Amino acid sequence: MCREKVAIITDSCADVPKELVKRYSIFVLPMQIVCEDGMYRDGVDIGAEEIYERLKREMPKSSTPSGADVEDLLGELVKRGYQKAIAVLLAGGLSGTVNQVRLIAEEFEGLEVAVYDSKEASIGIGVIAIQAAEYALSGMGFEELKKRVEGLIEGTKVFFSIHTLEYLKKGGRIGKMTALAGTLLDIKPIMSFDEDGEIYAAAKVRSRKGVQKRLLQLMEDCRREGRPYNLVVADGGAREEREALEEELKVLFPDYRALYRAEIGAALSIYLGAGLLGAGIQYLEE
Repeated sequence: MCREKVAIITDSCADVPKELVKRYSIFVLPMQIVCEDGMYRDGVDIGAEEIYERLKREMPKSSTPSGADVEDLLGELVKRGYQKAIAVLLAGGLSGTVNQVRLIAEEFEGLEVAVYDSKEASIGIGVIAIQAAEYALSGMGFEELKKRVEGLIEGTKVFFSIHTLEYLKKGGRIGKMTALAGTLLDIKPIMSFDEDGEIYAAAKVRSRKGVQKRLLQLMEDCRREGRPYNLVVADGGAREEREALEEELKVLFPDYRALYRAEIGAALSIYLGAGLLGAGIQYLEE
């Protein structure tokens, strides 16, 4: 019996490390970034460090992948012999990428694409794509993969804190009063995504020093005894803090199957700025 060949697609907001993109043959659609001097493609010709510099003098904007990039990728998959694909994309509450890819895929001949709203961002999307790709490489069929992806979306929870609310406010991603209060009181909100893929404040910490401790407490609250799991950590220009958080996380959850590390890419950095710190857990089926 011929094994099904299933492609795994995500977008650049998944922040999958390049070595894992290569290892698991994950296909990444680059978000578009609009700057004063032109259009760029996230992870292709612009990165987070350049965004941090640009934020000092301008407010770039992000957009969904170009329709041409989506069509070109689907065409490339057909050329490579794929007949099925699974796309795990940025939370629909933040972007129209899910609807865009779904509409283009429905009209594309020769490739069946199951499109999923990850209801996450950054490595929260990435860890779903990575695990799905691992299943696909092991020979899991398309129908079973779809069921597993639904379970992975339900079983993935990521929390993140940012250094300032300024860029979320400027980008229209947060209410003005909430941003103002956070600025005045030096509150460091720890955010996550709810069941509908909308951002909410999971906790509020008075200072940067308390962020790591509160992240670990939130992770502990998500513990599900007896379930296998993967861990994730992420940062945006805060590598030392991320490394310290990772060591604490390993102590709290020592039986992890895999631990994935991510650096926030250009598109998300527009709204998050430098200084993000995040941690999460992904529960797997037995």
